[in-house]
Amino acid sequence: MDRNLRVAVVGAGATGLSTALCIQNRIRNCDVTIIADKFSPSTTSDGSAGLWTPFIVPDKQKEIVTRWALQTYRYLWDLFHSEAAYQYGVQLISGFNFCQEMKNEPPWSKSVVGFRRLGNEELKDYPGKEFGIFYTAFTIDVPSLLSSFLRKFREQGGFVIAKKLKSLQEIDSSYDVIVNCSGLGAAELLDDATIKPKRGQVIRVKAPWIKHFYIDIDKSDDVTYILPGVNSVVLGGTSQDGNNSTEDNQADIDGIRERCLKLMPSLRDSKVQGTWAGLRPYRETIRLEIDKVTAGLKAKIVHNYGHGGSGLTLFWGCAEDATNLVLDLLKSRKARL
Repeated sequence: MDRNLRVAVVGAGATGLSTALCIQNRIRNCDVTIIADKFSPSTTSDGSAGLWTPFIVPDKQKEIVTRWALQTYRYLWDLFHSEAAYQYGVQLISGFNFCQEMKNEPPWSKSVVGFRRLGNEELKDYPGKEFGIFYTAFTIDVPSLLSSFLRKFREQGGFVIAKKLKSLQEIDSSYDVIVNCSGLGAAELLDDATIKPKRGQVIRVKAPWIKHFYIDIDKSDDVTYILPGVNSVVLGGTSQDGNNSTEDNQADIDGIRERCLKLMPSLRDSKVQGTWAGLRPYRETIRLEIDKVTAGLKAKIVHNYGHGGSGLTLFWGCAEDATNLVLDLLKSRKARL
């Protein structure tokens, strides 16, 4: 009797956990193991603001990124309308996204709820804002999502190994397929010099009167956002190249607070609950493909990393495509037998 297919997923952020779950759900007779050195609440995903909105994504991949984003939107829509919405930390929310100019609507505009351009009368309430859109999206309490994903993965028979890998060769002989969802870790695992950190800084405050999200990209390309979540409101942010520090920076914190107060003055009375800084895994193109270049490995490799600031916008769409690639490898393997 043929043994089960053995699959390892490297990484336990939103991308890794969703990919492991998707493989479990769609591939029969498959043993799935998650291998990671960091789990929630210590992943980069945990600190992120958790808003569904494409952000810092490659221009070269707009079409496929839009598809991944909308697949994730529909997944979150179904999850929000299920009895597990609170458990997974998924909240439906509408809000404002201001910009300097808008020649065309974003490619996802016809597929999200309530999308419209802001009229001149609405913009008068926000001095200095010339263009903007309003739409309905989701915020995610990421630690709740990740802990729920991991719990479900274990309940469905998944295996978990806490280990820091220095190379994929360490596990090559133990698995048929390795799915690399290591984010910035790919720089070391694969010697991938194309993946770069983009530093993000956020503040979490208690401000229960804030019911909409607000995003503002000004002329200097500073990104300001106010994102109400399940337990707090996230104020941000930064997108810094060449800064690899995960320590809080007081100048960044002061700048974020100043910009957010300008956009929403009532936040002056909000109570700070915490601050966080982390590194987004940015790559000129998101790598989601079967590896055809790495030599000396017995296992087949599928890559799924480099999502920049849109990991929580793309995770389920990318998990579905990564699973499709594993299925393609499985079909190829059966054809050779």
